[in-house]
Amino acid sequence: MKKMIIMSAAPGCGKSTWAHKYQNSHPNTYIISSDEIRFELTGQYQDFSKQTLVWEIFEKRILEFSKRNEDLTIILDAVIDLNSLRVKYFNLGKDYDRRILVVLKKPLEDILKYNHQREKEKWVPEDIVKILYNKFEEPSKEVLDLFDEYYYINYYFN
Repeated sequence: MKKMIIMSAAPGCGKSTWAHKYQNSHPNTYIISSDEIRFELTGQYQDFSKQTLVWEIFEKRILEFSKRNEDLTIILDAVIDLNSLRVKYFNLGKDYDRRILVVLKKPLEDILKYNHQREKEKWVPEDIVKILYNKFEEPSKEVLDLFDEYYYINYYFN
């Protein structure tokens, strides 16, 4: 069975932490991370000069994994914060047997605190965190109904 897990959260909510914990306990799990693709292309996590290419590669990797003839799980680790983006990636994953949405929620003050505990090269400017946090759209019932499963995670995990 091929599964696609779409992470949905503001920066600093713990998407990457959650994805790596899941990967460590589930064999054949692969993470497609927009941050890591950006780093591959530019050598920096916060260099947004090649964003168009980042998202082209992100989508290409989703499709490449969908063509494999094996049981696997992919996790989309990106700020997928709008219903339109959740639908876009849901549809892009049409060749996966199960599509799962994981929504991470934390209070803004906790996100800002955690942001400065990250490695310095992964810090997100505070004004950007606030903009993305305020822009985050709660998944609509119509979007949630698309998915085979969905989860809200509203707590810290270590």
